[in-house]
Amino acid sequence: MIKPLLLSLLVTAVIAVPQSGNCRCRPEDSCWPSQKEWSALNNTIHGNLVAVRPVASVCHQAEYDAKACSTITGLWSDSAWRSSQPGAAQWENWEAWPERNQSCYVGSPQNAVCGQGRISLYSVKAHSASDIQQAVRFASAHNLRLVIKNTGHDFLGRSTAPESLQILTHGMTDVQIVDDFVPKRSVKSEGPAVTIAAGVQLPQMYAAVAKHNRTVIGGSSHTVGIRHILQITHG
Repeated sequence: MIKPLLLSLLVTAVIAVPQSGNCRCRPEDSCWPSQKEWSALNNTIHGNLVAVRPVASVCHQAEYDAKACSTITGLWSDSAWRSSQPGAAQWENWEAWPERNQSCYVGSPQNAVCGQGRISLYSVKAHSASDIQQAVRFASAHNLRLVIKNTGHDFLGRSTAPESLQILTHGMTDVQIVDDFVPKRSVKSEGPAVTIAAGVQLPQMYAAVAKHNRTVIGGSSHTVGIRHILQITHG
């Protein structure tokens, strides 16, 4: 039987052990990829890697651009526009990093510092499964924090993360409709179905199935992501 004092010491020792194995690489660390390595990733994904700044950065300090800021201000509450932007989430609060006092809003004074916040530093604007695979391998090789953004609707903020690499699936818009869908390792047809890529949004899917006189029961929000395989009915 472990005595209370010894148990207390053991617990303290466990808590005190550094959890360095769980820490992701950060820009100030030696493990952070060099520009040459970022360029190599960009080449493997056909030039679809972009450095990201918060969308409101054009409204502040050295990055100020009056025309661009006016455009951003007009689009600030447009959820369809936000879904397509690597530097924006659907919920403004998830763009900020309160622990570091970093935020970047259009309503802030022009001379206010535009902090990166929880906006990813780089984004892979994926157009294929291969793009995603390359991004995941790169993040694993360099121990980077990786986030996935489809439309940015995550209430828990998981489509943003400080000092991270983002995979943006907005450009993956393939829609395939079959009359007799047979799941893998099955010989039984489940009837008509639609298979969609990760970036397809509800209006696109509704329009695609309507051309085939089909109907899908879904939601009303135009910017919410959808599951990849949905059963459909005759229109």
